[in-house]
Amino acid sequence: MYIDDVTLPNTHREPTAIPTMSRLGKAVLPCLVLFAAWLLCWTLLADTVGRDASGNASGLNLAREVGVREAAGNFVVSPLSIHAALAMVTAGARGETRRELLELLGSASLDDLHSAPAIKLVGRLNGLNQTSFASGVWVDQRQALRPEFVATGASRYVATAESVDFVSAAELARQRVNSFVADKTNQRIHDVLPPGSVDSSTSVVLANALYFKGAWRRPFDVFTAPFHVPGGTTVRVPSMTTVGSQHIALYPGFRALKLPYRNDGNSFQRQAAALYMLILLPDSATLSLTDLYDKVVSSPEFIREHTPEEEVEVGRFMVPKFKFTTEFEASSDMQKLGATRAFSDGDFSGMLSGEDGRLSIGGVYHKATIEVDEQGTVAAAATAISICGSALGSEPPHHVDFVADRPFLFAVVEEMTGTTMFLGHVVNPLAS
Repeated sequence: MYIDDVTLPNTHREPTAIPTMSRLGKAVLPCLVLFAAWLLCWTLLADTVGRDASGNASGLNLAREVGVREAAGNFVVSPLSIHAALAMVTAGARGETRRELLELLGSASLDDLHSAPAIKLVGRLNGLNQTSFASGVWVDQRQALRPEFVATGASRYVATAESVDFVSAAELARQRVNSFVADKTNQRIHDVLPPGSVDSSTSVVLANALYFKGAWRRPFDVFTAPFHVPGGTTVRVPSMTTVGSQHIALYPGFRALKLPYRNDGNSFQRQAAALYMLILLPDSATLSLTDLYDKVVSSPEFIREHTPEEEVEVGRFMVPKFKFTTEFEASSDMQKLGATRAFSDGDFSGMLSGEDGRLSIGGVYHKATIEVDEQGTVAAAATAISICGSALGSEPPHHVDFVADRPFLFAVVEEMTGTTMFLGHVVNPLAS
């Protein structure tokens, strides 16, 4: 509710009728002034919170679409990487193309998008010893990027620009992008652009690379335990266990486990209160992976609100070790979420100089990998987008079991902004 929506009592009287304000008027007027001031502050605060909470929306929604599609197997994605890549594309879009992309990204304007917590975090990840983030823009040598687009990419998305030959040396250009990603992810991500993903019609490729390596605050012991795979099969997997206390909370239908990573001593990380992994484990087969994904995207604050704050004494404890890689192309998922113009005669006049901006996204490629063991987590992700022209909880009891012996969701979260860096699910820990 805004001030304009409030009808204040008419306390005005003609001076000839009542030369001085009554005692009641003197008492009521300050109350009305205080109420109006409080209402204005509350409105401004609500708007701010709403803007901050939207910064992660696009990556999570797109991750949910692909995650549900890939529910039969293990899956990992970086909502942060996807969000940053699409935000960079949005900076070069205009008109209805920009409007649709902004709606997908959960932002009202480009300024709103640039001020989102996830985008602010991008520029600060290189201040952490555990993480790194880099972006690149590769433009065909026959065309030129707009200076303002280059400046935005450098300042907001840690992006460098490079001229390549997509017309006569498309394969060399593809290898150049893939080499950049491999180098920035410590050789964890290879071939984010698959063969045939760029050709003589490609005008621009935008990509980013995210790398994370974090050690648990308290390492785990390892033992072999059963894990129930969908379909009735049980496999025996190397699993992490511990005694003592853990951050666990119980909610209707599922329980949550927070596993903090060790602080590397960096001054920024002390302010950020560190990074952690969140595991959401359904209590029974009645809650599916799709149900959990729906809960995660139901509110921008869901992950933050369902991260356990208190440690509790643990009874049985088991989390399987796992290691796998996921890759997918997300064009159909984006269009399903409403971003259609960017894929057919889109307006990217804010990206290239001397062009009418009639370009289209040719492909949205994402690849992510994660390895979790008793020491910690190593994860990496990359997103590459080719743009083409027509030619060119409730309080838990004192002892709580957490036995992840069935499919579960996981997320790697930056605590200060609540940004989800990685999100995925485990169906079979032995599958790579």
